[in-house]
Amino acid sequence: MKYLINLFPKPKQNSSEKIIYFATHYLRYVLVITQFVAICVFFYRFKVDQEIVDLRDKLHQQESILTSTGGLIGRIQELDNKMRNVKTIMQDQDAFRSEYAYFFSILPTDIIISKMDISAKEVAINGISTSVNPIRSLNDKLIADGKYKTVNLLNIEKGEAGFSFNMQLSQYSTN
Repeated sequence: MKYLINLFPKPKQNSSEKIIYFATHYLRYVLVITQFVAICVFFYRFKVDQEIVDLRDKLHQQESILTSTGGLIGRIQELDNKMRNVKTIMQDQDAFRSEYAYFFSILPTDIIISKMDISAKEVAINGISTSVNPIRSLNDKLIADGKYKTVNLLNIEKGEAGFSFNMQLSQYSTN
């Protein structure tokens, strides 16, 4: 086996030789690494651009969904308002029915109602009875039950047909 051993010192290199040595040995590694980084950045940029395009498409889809459902939402709100109106009307009817049923359930059979005005806040009654006792018992029953906040027997007059009376009731409560 042959060995090459050089015991002489290396001759001094000038600066151009050093540059050539650097260019041939190390600069190619720097160029390869730089190209690798540039390619990585290019692919990352491609990925980010694709994500931006996907997000933009998704945004346009959601905008189109919102614009297409805008009319539907308006109709739903309109229907909801109508349902609320129907609900309040039904509640008012139930309250009226309850008040009407209560009043006629306690009305004595000797009293004939000639006029009855029912509003949301008060009831005005004109009636006729053959004696004062049914009118008094109606008034006492209305006060005792406490369904109306105020019960006013305005007047009782004796006439040819019997005793006519006017009564005013206000603020009916279902309690």
